[in-house]
Amino acid sequence: MKIRADFLLNLIREYLDLARIEGGELTIRPRADVDIAKAVVDPACDIVVPQVAEKGMRVERHYPDRLSPVTCDPGLLKIVAVNFLGTAVKYGREGGLVRVSVAQTADRFSLVVWNEGPGFPASQRGRLFRKFSRLDTTEPRKRKGTGVRLYTSWRIVRLHGGRVDAAQEGEWAEFRFDIPQPLAFAGEPG
Repeated sequence: MKIRADFLLNLIREYLDLARIEGGELTIRPRADVDIAKAVVDPACDIVVPQVAEKGMRVERHYPDRLSPVTCDPGLLKIVAVNFLGTAVKYGREGGLVRVSVAQTADRFSLVVWNEGPGFPASQRGRLFRKFSRLDTTEPRKRKGTGVRLYTSWRIVRLHGGRVDAAQEGEWAEFRFDIPQPLAFAGEPG
């Protein structure tokens, strides 16, 4: 019964996020002093703990001990991190590994979520971030979903002037976003 309740709560959250985006209510409120690990990654990992435990998976966090503060909307990027982590857990291998990494350079920061699992067909990579898009493969179709998580993530990253991408090979997949620093663009994507 708990699995069903979690699914329904996640479904509601996804549709509320989508409604805010589609209604033009989703606006970026950047802050210049954000500790990306403490404000985004750690809380996002805490949110997916029940799903991780249920599948016997483990999450590793990889980021430097000292990250420079970044400019972003931490609430919105936490949604993206939860969406990436939720996708990694949902489609990852039972008992497998999920790795979250943060990296910085002078002009950007990135977050990467990698997981052990079947990945996705390279031919369908372009469909991943489309609204209501589900991949045409047997494995993903077995799992319940809306095709909203990655689209919502794409829109949020675009609000930050950043980009999202996905990669896979064999038995792994990863999703990433890069955000320019300072923010080059803070508004509705064109």
